[in-house]
Formats: sequence, C-alpha cells, structure tokens
Amino acid sequence: MTQPDASGSAGDETETPRFDIHFHDDHVAPAPGGLYRLTLEHEVSGDKVGSDKLPPVQQEFEIRTPQFTIDASFVHALHPAPAAVGAFDRVLPHLTLNRLILPWERAVSPELTGLPWIALLLFAEEELPGDPKAQGRTDTRTVREFLSTTDGDVLLPRIDLDDVPPELWDSTCTTLDVPAALFAELVPRRADLPFLCHVRKVRPWQPPGATAASGETLEIGDYSVVVANRFPRTAGRYAAHLVSLEGFGDHLAGQQPARPVVRMVSLWSWSFEARPDPTGHFDALIRHMAEDPAGLGLRLSPSQPAGARTAATDRLDLGYAPVDYVLPSGERTFGWYRGPFTPVVAPAVPRPVEGYRQADEALVYLTDTGVFDVSYAAAFTLGRSLALSDDTLAAALSAFRSRARRIAGRALMRTRTPLTTAPGQAHERFHELMAGGLGHRLHAAATTPAAEARTGGATAPRIRAGGVPRPPAVEALLERLRDGRARQGLRAALSAHLAPLISAVDQVQLLAATPLSHLVPDARMLPPESLRFFHVDPQWCTALRDGVLSTGIGTSLDAAFNRLAHEALDDPQPLTGLLMRSALVRNWPDVVVEPRITGNNGKPEPLTVVHRVIVGPDLLLCLFEGVPEEVRFREPHEGIHFGVDEGERIGLRRLTEPVGESLRQSFPPEGEEGITRFLRAAGGDGGGPEILDLAAGDDPLVPAMAVALRAAGQLGPDDPLSPAAFAVELVNAPQCITFSPSSASAPAFDQPGRQ
Repeated sequence: MTQPDASGSAGDETETPRFDIHFHDDHVAPAPGGLYRLTLEHEVSGDKVGSDKLPPVQQEFEIRTPQFTIDASFVHALHPAPAAVGAFDRVLPHLTLNRLILPWERAVSPELTGLPWIALLLFAEEELPGDPKAQGRTDTRTVREFLSTTDGDVLLPRIDLDDVPPELWDSTCTTLDVPAALFAELVPRRADLPFLCHVRKVRPWQPPGATAASGETLEIGDYSVVVANRFPRTAGRYAAHLVSLEGFGDHLAGQQPARPVVRMVSLWSWSFEARPDPTGHFDALIRHMAEDPAGLGLRLSPSQPAGARTAATDRLDLGYAPVDYVLPSGERTFGWYRGPFTPVVAPAVPRPVEGYRQADEALVYLTDTGVFDVSYAAAFTLGRSLALSDDTLAAALSAFRSRARRIAGRALMRTRTPLTTAPGQAHERFHELMAGGLGHRLHAAATTPAAEARTGGATAPRIRAGGVPRPPAVEALLERLRDGRARQGLRAALSAHLAPLISAVDQVQLLAATPLSHLVPDARMLPPESLRFFHVDPQWCTALRDGVLSTGIGTSLDAAFNRLAHEALDDPQPLTGLLMRSALVRNWPDVVVEPRITGNNGKPEPLTVVHRVIVGPDLLLCLFEGVPEEVRFREPHEGIHFGVDEGERIGLRRLTEPVGESLRQSFPPEGEEGITRFLRAAGGDGGGPEILDLAAGDDPLVPAMAVALRAAGQLGPDDPLSPAAFAVELVNAPQCITFSPSSASAPAFDQPGRQ
C-alpha cells in the first residue's frame, strides 16, 4: 500500500505518495535464541570398511538474543506518545521496533516456535497494585532474583536459571506483578499472537521510470510492529508495557492461573492519558463546525427573527459590527466597523489618487442611516500606530526618509537659481541697491548702540506674514518631481531604501501585525468550535498601508517623495482565508489545510497558503493567495496507526492491486452492531468492553472479517486472513473533509457584497 505525504492521500489520483509500504506476516529466525549443540557424526560404508567408527564431534554454541531487557535503540516509535492526552478510544496503541526480527527471535516455549514471544499489554488505573496511577512503574530485580523467587503466591515463567548465560544472572531487569484474573483477561490468546505483530517495510515510492528529487531525504527502513489488543476507552491514565511471554506458553488459553499473582518481565513501558470524547475526534470536530447554524461567514447573527430585515441586519450580514464613535463636536454615537476579513467581496469606494493623508479622509458617511463607516479610518490610524510601534516598520521608514532628504538636499544645491537672470549686470544691480538706500541702512545698523537698537523704534519684520516663503529652489524641485523621467530617476536613486520599505508594508506582513481585535471586532463573530471563511478587503489593506506611509512627513518634500513610495507599491493582491477556533487546533496543531482550484488541465491544483499562524491555544488563521474552489482539511500524518474509524467500524481496504485502496465498505456493515461485538471487559470488574477477541473466543474478529473480505473478492474461498493483511485492514486512515461551494455548508467565495 502507499502512504501519502501531507498533501495527498492514498487512492487520490491527484496526489503523489511519498512511501511504498509493504506489510509482512513475520520474520521468523531459522533458529530462536538459546543454547545449541552441534553434533557431527561420520559414517563410512564399503566392502573393505571395518566395524570401527570414527568418534562424533560436538560443538556447543549460543544464539544470544535479547531476553530480559532490550536496548533503547531498538524502539523506533510509540503511539500514543508518552504523556500524551487525548481521545484515543478508537486507537490500538502500538510500538514500532527498529530491530526487525525481535518479536520472533525467541520462542514462547519449545513447543510454540514461530509465535511472537512479546506482547503489548495496556493497564488502566487501579488495575496493577504496584502502579495504581498507571504511570508505567516497575520493580527492578536481578535475573537471579527474578527466576529464583520462592514466594508460593507468585507465578513465574518456566525458565530454568541454568539455561540463562551465567554472565546475565546478576544483570538487572524490570518486572511487574499482574493479578491472575487480569492476566487471564488481558494477555492475548495463543491464536491471537500472530495478529498482534507484523513487519513493515518502507521504501521510497517511485513511479516507473521516475527518479528521486535531488537531495530529498526519505524515511525508509524495515520495522517490526507490536500492537496492543485493548482500546483505551475509560477516562484516566493507561500504562503500556511490552512484556515477555517466554515461559508462559501453558497460560495463553484464557484460563486464570492458580496462583494469585503473575510476575512478568517488562521490556519497555510508557504511559498516557485517555479522555474519551465522541465529539473530540478530528472528523467529529470538523463536522460540528460545518453544521454551525450561524453559517461559515465571519459575521454577527442578528437577534431578530428570520424575515425581519432592517438596515442594521443588512450591515451585520455584510460583516460589520457596531462600535462606539465620538464625533469631532464631542457627541457620542456609534459607527459601523468591519475589519479586513469580510464574508462577501467588498465593493470599491472612492479614494484620493495620492492615498489617504488623514484618517478623516477615510471616513464613509452612510446617508441612508446618518452614521459613519469607520472601517478604513480605523485601518489608517492603526497603520500609524504600527509604524510607531513596530521596529521593522520604523527602521524602514526612517531609512527611506533620511535617504530621500539627502537626495533632495543634493538636488537643491544643483538647482538653486541666482538672484538675477543676467549674470553680466551685477555691477548695475549693486548701484541700484545703493541708490535705494542700502548704504544708509548699513551705516545706521553699524553706528546705532546695541541698547538703543533693543529699545528703539519699530523695525521691519524679518518674517513676512503667512510663514516662511518657499525658497525658489524647492519650488523648482517640486516642479521637476512632476516630470515622469525625473521621478523615474529619483525612484532609481531611492531603490536601495525603497525595497526594505516595500517589504515592510507588504500586505501579508501588515495583516500579520494587525491585532486580533481589528481582525475580528466582536468575539461573537468567532465563538468556540467555529470555522469562518472570508475575503480580504484590499481597500482596508490599502488604508492600513497609507497610515504607515503617512508617518514622519514633516515637509512638502517629504510628501512629494512619499508619493514616489506610493507609486512603487503594487495594488493589494486578492486574498482569502479562514479562522478556526476549536479544540481541533489544540489537539492537531499541524492540521493540513489545502485550498484548491481547478487547473487548466481540469485537475485540482493547490493554492499557496501565504500566511498561517496559531493565535492562542485554539485559534488558527490561514491566508490563501487567490480564491479557492474548495478547501480540504486533513488529519496530519504522524505515522501509521491502527484501530477503528467513525461509527465503531473498520473501513475495508483492497488486498489485491492496488493494495490498501479503500473498498468504500465498512465492517461490520451498517445496520449491524459495531466493533463492540468483538470486545470483552478487562478484569471482570464490570468495566466497559475494551479488549479485542482476535482469533479466539466465541465470536472473534479475524474470521468474521475474512468472511466479509471473501464476499468483496479480496480473499479466495479457502484463503485465510493473514497477519499482514489484517494489519492493512486495521490501518487508521487520516481523516480528510472537503468544503466546496457545492456543499450546503460551504462558503461562497465569489459573492460580491454591498457597501
């Protein structure tokens, strides 16, 4: 079967798998671990051969395999992860081993070769006396102490200490004491053991004739997998123990041992916490959000009954929220505010060619209701605030302004005009000034005492009314800035400092810096367990950018160069996106979000996710480049898991080519009792059914599933269901749910709105 990457799924012809995964029943060693004696006997025959025989030759050797401990490097992966918390009631915990041969290296007993000698047991709270909190605690003993216990109440494995290499006698091992009744219920039956271990071989998937991408690293290898036979369906902690069954061959029939306690070797252990919640699974959370009666648009739901339309409800439908607003006269009223995320396409509104220069220019007066739409004015003001508070924006603006002023200074030096336009008449001009009284004024200034000058008569003001006059050179430079070629040259001279500014005021960067309160003005727009799709209003983004660029303008030259910056900016691109506020974000922070459109070849093509961020513990924001036709949510691929699917059923898979593809059939079939039919309770304490009857018991799972697969044409009339095939059927497929305009609950991304 094939395993997809994060953007694909097995059986989806539009996706490319990453791995080719093969399941095998086992990897049985030709000889299990233990002590062996090899005897060589010679026999010579013939007419002239006497009766004397050559003495036999004997050689003793040992196949050393792990028996009482395993090395940490053998453990490849655990599921659920240690200390994990979640709804694992559909999952069979499992342990993946790097040592391919480990489950079959030893034998349960000399008579039961070929069976796995290890099993993964799951213990709930209060089941193990030595570990009542199910934290994975064990006792440490030497091998000698373990096998030489004289306590008559403890059942030990049938292993003779003399059969253990002497150098291991004083080595330590970890053990746990299991009550006999729990041992009988929990330990797999002899017939179940083959179906709880299998081999997984992972290879890079390559279509015929294809080559691997350069430098691509693929996670490949050969592994053995040990699966538990118990679903963690009781709320609380569980301890998982990989135990040795060697020496317990006589106690694998489900009968309770005569002694009250069974002491077993725990080769590996970990713990996790189960919080069963039918509504807490990936598919259940997505479907709950899809069925939200408030819809999937980012808007407030009006309190009026359906059909009672007013101007206010129309505004709410467009994504607006009422906010407090103070008029310049000081009167308090309210205005309508809508952030950049809108449930409909925002219509165009008039805007000055050179952009907004003050927030008041961005106000929109609604003549039908007599109130203001303050959305763009608020965006402009926020832009100014970001420019003053964000280090990147402030640095980019400051560098651009400084560079522009230096260029303006050099230009003024080159374009400064003389006092007269006739350089040959300077002598005549001097005489005209002297005749006009310049000499008298200079003589009076030089001979008048300082005190008299301070208290004397009024003198002509040095600054004329109306402010400082613009130097002629500034007027000339501003006039030159209206010329296209001059503007192009100045833009080229400023390019090194324009580039960082353009990057800093990028649409996505500014939206990423926008506070959540400006994106979602009312928390009721995004209640818990909700999903909202939206368009991004490009005019709101433009007003935000205008506010940033309006900061730090002190002179008319600053304003002129600011217009150059405006001209260098591209129009905001069409963006869409989604907001998800759900426990799904907390439990699956790597949830795969795939916006897609239909390409020119008629096949789905992905859109780029330009921004993705988790805000707080349970809020996900995604922005898409373009308008998708559908959005898919995929459960993240965290390896292969085993268990049941939604509705307590197993989705059957093909066992013929292509192996692993879904048959679109469930087992047990709809209308019949679900997987609980094959479960039994643990410990006989009246708890819920959690332990699987696989191949033994009154109604085991494997034979019943084999009947269904034969009916589906996946097994021959006499073919058994092998452990590898059973593992394929138990693979938990990552959930994938698609939102599209054709579905009743999907958002319409292309509906224009009204202003």
